[in-house]
Amino acid sequence: MSEKNFWVLLRTSMRKLKMYRVENRVMKGMPDVHYIREGSSGWIELKYMKSWPKTRMSTGLKLNQSFWLKEYDEHKGKCWILIRVGRDFIGLINGNNAKRLFDRPSRKDFFEMLDYKKMGNMTKEDWDELQAILIA
Repeated sequence: MSEKNFWVLLRTSMRKLKMYRVENRVMKGMPDVHYIREGSSGWIELKYMKSWPKTRMSTGLKLNQSFWLKEYDEHKGKCWILIRVGRDFIGLINGNNAKRLFDRPSRKDFFEMLDYKKMGNMTKEDWDELQAILIA
């Protein structure tokens, strides 16, 4: 799997949301995906890791991405970081924790930041639960 394949999985699994993949070379740090449903919208930065890091959680989040998410959150916009590790974990972190994630937290601190987590394969009910968090 890759981040691109993660996007395909997301798009096909969360059909209740209208989602747009954004490739923006002008605005540094802008997240990968914009979503909307019945007037509720937000942004998702996708991160894919092949396996769990041995020590600190290094997700590949860049500093400019963490700044973008922090600023968007400060203006009361919904923004998230959705992380997939291999095929056995999906986790959702609110954008207001982006700088903490960028700073490579311990695994314990990483798990405390999560607004949603699922070990193993996602079921339809799991995807529905994740969608409900995104549009709440």
